[in-house]
Amino acid sequence: MYGIAAINQANGWAMAGAGACIVLIGLAVLSFLISMIPRLTAFLEPKAPQPIKPPPPEKAPPPQAPPADLDDVSAEAATYMALTEDLGTEFNLVDVHRKSRVAGLAHPHLSICRFRDAGILIPVGNDRFSWQPPSQ
Repeated sequence: MYGIAAINQANGWAMAGAGACIVLIGLAVLSFLISMIPRLTAFLEPKAPQPIKPPPPEKAPPPQAPPADLDDVSAEAATYMALTEDLGTEFNLVDVHRKSRVAGLAHPHLSICRFRDAGILIPVGNDRFSWQPPSQ
């Protein structure tokens, strides 16, 4: 007897299925044991002492600008104009905001909005702005 009939006669299909299950279970157990190796080695190795970190050095506080006078837009605009002289005649508002934060000026968003409302800061196109001297 040969071929499929011989496989059926000797329970070959059941043995092939049992063999495949045994191989898959063995591979699953082996992969689990391999995944546990780092945990086992960490458990067996002595713990290294943790170095003590010194506290970070204290930083000097940034220079503080005088509090903004919310009633006098032109005086505050003069401060911002002096701050942005090196940006040229046309500049981006992001640069103005960054310079005002570095200088420690209070409420740069509010101040820039007030300058635009007062007509002191005028758009010139392409997200660029320019100073219009305040009328006195």
